[in-house]
Amino acid sequence: MSKEKGKLVDRGGGPEEERRLLKKMDIRLIPLVTLLYVLSFLDRVNIGNAKLADIEVDLGLRGDQYNWAIGIFFVGYVIFEVPSNIMLVKTRPSTWLPTIMIGWGTVMTLTAIVKSFEGLLVARFFLGAFEAGLFPGIVFFITMWYIRSEQNFRIGLIVSGSALAGAFSGLLSYIIVLHLDGTYGFSGWQWIFIIDGIVTILVAFIAFFLITDYPGTAMWLTEEERHLITDRLKRDAGDAYAPHFTMNYVLEAIRDWKVWNASLVYIGITIAMFSFSFFNPAIVNGMGFDEVTSQLLAAPPFLIGCIDTIVVTVLSDRLSKRGPFLFGCLIISIIGYILLIIPDLPTAGKYTGACIVGGGLFPCVPTTITWLNNNLAGNVKRATGSAIMIAFGNVGGIIAAQVYQPKDSPDYQTGHVITLCCLIVSLFSAVLFYVFLRRENRIKNDDPAKLLEGKTDTEIKDMGDLHPTFIYSL
Repeated sequence: MSKEKGKLVDRGGGPEEERRLLKKMDIRLIPLVTLLYVLSFLDRVNIGNAKLADIEVDLGLRGDQYNWAIGIFFVGYVIFEVPSNIMLVKTRPSTWLPTIMIGWGTVMTLTAIVKSFEGLLVARFFLGAFEAGLFPGIVFFITMWYIRSEQNFRIGLIVSGSALAGAFSGLLSYIIVLHLDGTYGFSGWQWIFIIDGIVTILVAFIAFFLITDYPGTAMWLTEEERHLITDRLKRDAGDAYAPHFTMNYVLEAIRDWKVWNASLVYIGITIAMFSFSFFNPAIVNGMGFDEVTSQLLAAPPFLIGCIDTIVVTVLSDRLSKRGPFLFGCLIISIIGYILLIIPDLPTAGKYTGACIVGGGLFPCVPTTITWLNNNLAGNVKRATGSAIMIAFGNVGGIIAAQVYQPKDSPDYQTGHVITLCCLIVSLFSAVLFYVFLRRENRIKNDDPAKLLEGKTDTEIKDMGDLHPTFIYSL
C-alpha cells in the first residue's frame, strides 16, 4: 500500500511477485556486499597469518606486543563506528562504503613497509578506523531493502562469507608466502599485506559503480518493483515508519535500553568470536600438530560455522524467531569450550570441541544483530543503534586480543575459561532481552490507546518502535 492524495493505494504485488522481486534483489545486492565484508575480514585477520610468516621476528616484537597490535585495531574501530554510520545516512552507501574501502586498502598495503612495533600499531589503528563503517553500514543497507523477517538470512550469508574467508585465509597466505617470499626484497608477510590491500582497492573502485543506494534510486528495478519494496517496508514497520533524519533519533538510540542490552549480549559473543578467529591456528597447533597441518586443520571449524550460519538464519527467518535460535547457538558454543577445557581429553576430543565452537559462534553474530535491528524503528535510530551495538561489541575485539597469551600455550586453558564465562553472560543477557521484549509486547497489546494518550499527532508520528502497532520480534 502507498499514499496518494491522502488515500492508501494498493500497488499489487502478490506472493509470486514478491518471490521474484526478492530473488532479483538477492542476486543484485547480496554477493556484492558479501564480497566487501569478506575483504574487510581478510584484511583484519591476516595479521594472524603474518605471524606464522615471521612478522614478529622481522619487526622485533617481544612479549605481548603482537597482542597489542591486534587489539589497537578495535580502538580505531570503536571510536569511528557510530560517526561513520551517521555519515552513511547523511551521504550515500555507493559513495561512503567504497571511500572507506579505499582508505583501509591503502593502509593495508602500506602496512607492508612498517619497520617497528610502533609503526605496526599506527597502521592497525587506522585500519580499524577506516574499516569501522563497513559492517554496520552493510547491516543498515540490508534493513533499507528487506523487511524484518527476511534480514537474518541475508546478514547470515554475509557473515558466513567471513567464515569462509577465515577458513581459506591460511591456505591463501601459505601460497603467497611459498611463491613470493623474498621476491623484490619483500618477506612473505609483506606480500600478504600488499596483495590483500591492492585487491581491496580495486574492488572498491568497482563498487562505486555497482552499489545501489536505495530502492527508490535503483535503475535495475521497474517503477512497480520500487513501489512494492517501499510499501513492504512501510507495512512491516506499521505506524512506526520514520525515515527522516533528526538528531533526536540518534539520542533515542543512545537512551534505549534495548540497544545496551543487545550490546551486552554482543560483546560476550565478539570476545569469543574474535579470539577464536585470531588464535584458532595457535589453539590447533597447541594440540600437537605442526604449523602446516595446523593451518589446514584451522579451516574446518570455520567451514562448519559457515554452514551452520546459513541453516540457522534460514530457519530463523522462516519462523520469524531470533531469541530461541540465539539461545541454542550460545549453548552449543559453551559445550565446545567445555570440551576444550577438560584436562587430559584426547586430541580428537579437543579438536571436536574447536569445531563445535565454530559451529555455534558464527550464527550468533547475524542473529544478535538482526534481533536488535528488528526492534528499532526509523532509519536513523536503527543505523545509530546498530552502530552502537557493533562498536560496543568491538570493544570485545580489544579484550579478545589479550585473552590468549603466549605464556598459556600450548593448552590455553585461561583463554578458554575467559571465553566460556563471556558466553554464559551473553546467554543470560539474551534471556533477559527476550523476557523484557515479551513484557513490552504484552503492554502494547493490552492497552494500545493508553500509550497514545496526551500525545500530539507529531509526537505519535515520531514514537518509532514505541508505537503500539510496532510489535517487537522475539
